[in-house]
Amino acid sequence: MSRVKVLYQSLKKRGASNFMNKEKQVYSMLDKVYDPELDQPLTELGFIDHTVIKENDVEVVFRLPTYWCSPNFAYIMAEDILKYVAELDWVNEVKVTLLDHCASDEINQGATSGKSFSESFSSLSDGDLDELRKTFQIKAFYARQEKLIRYLLQNGMSKKEILNLSIQELYELPLSVEGKLLREKYLEKKKTSNYLNQLAITTPEDKEITEEGFADYLRGAKGSRMNMEFNSHYCRGLLEARYNLPSADESTLTEI
Repeated sequence: MSRVKVLYQSLKKRGASNFMNKEKQVYSMLDKVYDPELDQPLTELGFIDHTVIKENDVEVVFRLPTYWCSPNFAYIMAEDILKYVAELDWVNEVKVTLLDHCASDEINQGATSGKSFSESFSSLSDGDLDELRKTFQIKAFYARQEKLIRYLLQNGMSKKEILNLSIQELYELPLSVEGKLLREKYLEKKKTSNYLNQLAITTPEDKEITEEGFADYLRGAKGSRMNMEFNSHYCRGLLEARYNLPSADESTLTEI
């Protein structure tokens, strides 16, 4: 084999390896983009159709369960796709493309050009998406917290012990793999609330929960969690039916 051919094949392999590395990096950033209503990554939900990488420019193509999915939810996802993928140091430009949606044009053009939701949908909104984001952050906080509390109760902790746990003590608990994941997911959401209270288990407003009010609080948090999980299961089914995808092997519903 000639040296030229060997060099060509080496460069070809290097180029393919570089592309695969870039694609992996893009998907690692897309793992951070969550459906605001379902509190699950778009990658896990099957909402990412594919990506197109041309040198340092990236296009992310995504899809939703129905033609009529709420435009403001879709816009939040589009904005977050652009935000996270743009954090990669080699990325020059990011484009987002939503397929098969009643507002695809407005979302694709508006989000990619950096317009706010209210600028792109002036007839539907008189403000931005901050309040909606906050609402879903609170719902996700409740859902993640309820899962962690339920785990701790099932593993022998009393409600008094749980309510008196400091954040440091929660970090130091010897948990199983499942418990560590629940702790990580909950504290990730708690940190976004800029908490000051050193107690690990508080309300989304960072206020203490009393023993007397614990049962009612947990019941409300459970409702948020169940609602999210039902919607997630429903949306997966709609997406599978719409795009003729194979059914998920296991349900996303958590045993209640």
